[in-house]
Amino acid sequence: MQGKKNNITNTGKKRGLTALLIAQFMGAANDNILKTLLSFAVVRGMWGGNLGEGGQGLVALCLFVPFILFSGWAGPLSDRYSKKTVAIWMKAAELPLALAAGIGFLTNNLWLTISAMVLLATQSTFFSPAKYGMIPEIAREDRVSRANGILNMTTNIAVITGMLVAGFVSDGLSEKNADWSLWIPGMALSLVAIIGLIAIFFLPTLPPMSVTAKIDLNPVATYIKTAKWAWGSPLIPGAIAWAVFYLVATLALLVVTELGDLLQVSDAYISYILAILGVAVGCGSLFAGFISKNKIRIDVSRFGALSMACILCLAGIISPSYLWMLICMFGLGFTAGLYAVPLQSFMQLLPASDHRGRVLASCNALSFLFMGAGSLGYWMARPLFGDHPQWIFVLCGIIAFFAWIICRRIPSIESQPSV
Repeated sequence: MQGKKNNITNTGKKRGLTALLIAQFMGAANDNILKTLLSFAVVRGMWGGNLGEGGQGLVALCLFVPFILFSGWAGPLSDRYSKKTVAIWMKAAELPLALAAGIGFLTNNLWLTISAMVLLATQSTFFSPAKYGMIPEIAREDRVSRANGILNMTTNIAVITGMLVAGFVSDGLSEKNADWSLWIPGMALSLVAIIGLIAIFFLPTLPPMSVTAKIDLNPVATYIKTAKWAWGSPLIPGAIAWAVFYLVATLALLVVTELGDLLQVSDAYISYILAILGVAVGCGSLFAGFISKNKIRIDVSRFGALSMACILCLAGIISPSYLWMLICMFGLGFTAGLYAVPLQSFMQLLPASDHRGRVLASCNALSFLFMGAGSLGYWMARPLFGDHPQWIFVLCGIIAFFAWIICRRIPSIESQPSV
C-alpha cells in the first residue's frame, strides 16, 4: 500500500534539507565528542583502567543498547506523527542531557557521564527513523541517493569535528593543573545542542504518514511484525547487509582508538586518523550519490564491500606505522561510503511511505544489535590479541567479505514499486 504524498514546494524541500543537514551535523558532532572523549578517558585518560582492558568496547555497548531496545517504539512513532514534530521534541531533549554529561566530566563522575551518554543515545534512537524517513519526503525520488550522499558527507564532517575536538580536549584533561579544561566538554556539548534545536524548526510541515500506526507496548513486536511483512522481499538481505556494515565499522573504530601506544602517538594524533577516516567516508558517500544519479546502484555497494575486505586485511597484516594507518583508513573510509549510500537509499525507497519509519527503525535495531555484539565481543576477545590489536582488522576484513556475498542477493533498481 502506498502512503500519503506531500505537497512541499521545491523551495521548501531545499530549506528542509538544509535544516536537516545542520541538525544532523550538530547531533553527530555531539555524539562523537562524548563517545570519543569517554573512549580515550577509559583507555588511558582520567578514568583509565576503570572498565578494564578493552573498556572502550563497553562504552560503545552502552551507546548501542538504547537503539536495540527502543527502536521498536521509535519507528511507529515517526509513522504515526509528523516527523518534524518528533525531531523537534528529540532535539529539545538533547540540551539537558548534554549539560548532564558536562557535569559528569566536571565532577570526575564516570557513571554520571555514561548515564548521560545512554540517555543521549535514547534520544538519538527516536530521532533516527524520523531523520532518515523524512529524506524521501523532502527530496525528489530521483534525488534520494544524492541527498543521502550529502547527508552522509555532512555526518562524517561532523564525526571528524567531534573526534578532533575530543582528541584535543582529552589531551587537556590528561594534563596536570588543567582544571579549567573540565568545563569544556559541557560547554561544547550544550552549544552544539542549541544550534541543532534551532535548525530543526526550519523544516517544512510534514504530515503524518500513517495516523493509524499502532505503537505496541512491547517494542520487539514491531520488529517481528516488520520482519513478517518484509519476509521474502529484498529488504531482508538489505537490512542484514546494512547491519554487517555497522558491525565492521564498530570493530574498526574500537581498534583505532587503541592504536596510540602501538604507534607511540598522543590522542590528538589518533584523532587525525579518525578524521581522515571520516573525511574519506564523506568523499565516498558523495561520490556514490553522484554516480548513482536516479538509480540505486547495489553494484557500487558490492565493490565497496570487496574493497573494504582487502584494505582491512592489509591494515592488519602489514607492520603498522602512522603513515600506513592514515593511508589504510582513507581507503577504508572511501570504500565504506561507496558501500553505505546505495544500501541506505534502497532501505528508504523500497518500503511504502506508511511503513517506512517502522522498516528503518527495525533496520536500526538490527544494526545496533550487531554493533552491540561487536562491542561486547571486542571487550571479551581483546586480551587475546595482547600488544597487537591491529590483527582485529583482519577479522573485520573477513566480515566485510561476507557483506559482499550478501550484497550479491540484492538487486540494483531504477524504479520499483514499494513493498
